[in-house]
Amino acid sequence: MHLQPGHPTPPPTPHHHHLQASSSKGMSSASSTSSSSSETRGKSKKWVDKNSNEYRVRRERNNIAVRKSRDKAKMRNAETQQKVLELSTENDKLRKRVEQLSRELETLRGIFRQLPESSLVKVMGNCA
Repeated sequence: MHLQPGHPTPPPTPHHHHLQASSSKGMSSASSTSSSSSETRGKSKKWVDKNSNEYRVRRERNNIAVRKSRDKAKMRNAETQQKVLELSTENDKLRKRVEQLSRELETLRGIFRQLPESSLVKVMGNCA
């Protein structure tokens, strides 16, 4: 492909790597089948030799990244579980506190109801 100066570079074709790989192997299906046993397709649809150093290094790096990602997810999960336990405990304490204050309020209301009305007028007058 010849590019003219001043013109933008055209975007790559979607199967550019695949077409190059196919043409370099030859057109017979027998030759592509036999060579595919030692190669695999990546995201770019590029054939890679599984016995190459580059492939082994990439696989090792990927394995490390996957392990790290899974460990991080496990840690996040454990932290979330711990937080759930802490919040559940706090929630139980708060519910008990609400029950206690509700009982106290009912007791005070009962005492307040037992007061004679004349004392209520005095109490209400003092609040104003």
